[in-house]
Amino acid sequence: MFGVRLKFTPEIANIGEEIHVWHASLIRADDITSHLESLLSSDEKARAHRFHFARDRNRYVVARGLLRELLGAYVQQAPGSLEFCYAQYGKPFLAGENAASGFSFNLSHSGDVVGYAIAKDRNLGIDVEQKRVDAAGDEIAQRYFSAREISDLRTLSTSDEVEGFFNCWTRKEAYLKATGMGLQVALDRFAVSLAPGQPAQFLSGVETKWQITAHCPAEGYAAAVVYDGASCAIRYFSAENWECQETKIG
Repeated sequence: MFGVRLKFTPEIANIGEEIHVWHASLIRADDITSHLESLLSSDEKARAHRFHFARDRNRYVVARGLLRELLGAYVQQAPGSLEFCYAQYGKPFLAGENAASGFSFNLSHSGDVVGYAIAKDRNLGIDVEQKRVDAAGDEIAQRYFSAREISDLRTLSTSDEVEGFFNCWTRKEAYLKATGMGLQVALDRFAVSLAPGQPAQFLSGVETKWQITAHCPAEGYAAAVVYDGASCAIRYFSAENWECQETKIG
């Protein structure tokens, strides 16, 4: 049977103070999806099988399985042996023998794309969103965006509105995930830049220790990463470079 293996490269070994951002497709062949499911814990498998639709189940399996393969390469441990714990508001962390490794991570998936952010000794969050016109409504902006963001959104041309909406949404969500507080932080109490073509930045309501960056993980998607500490280099990788190797599974 074929499995998924990530080459342990010098880029991974020498992460240092960098942040590594990975993206991958959630659409995988059945044999690879089965292999990735074999890596999951019993709790993860149980959650996977609670999904009503096979498509959603497979996306969850691939996202979690690739996370294990990826983190396993960084900490040099078997992917299936990794243990996770969860903070009060659901943010995942490495546990067990890797708890003291210093590695932190965050993941986000939307549509057919998953993104991972990995660093050492930092708090970080990533958000990936498929840019859907039907989801970029004024009602959502009125409910969750700050007054400044709503004003900035309304200055955009019709052709830029959807991109501006998802620029704002991903940057705000990435910040919430980085803090580990989730919706305990009111989305309308801080402001981010959103105009297409302008740098991602916090405009108000956020401590200066937080840094933000934005990128495009795939056509039709928006993404942002937020992290604490000094500004640092961010390197982007494609998990499509995972090798398919013949491995004995089960």
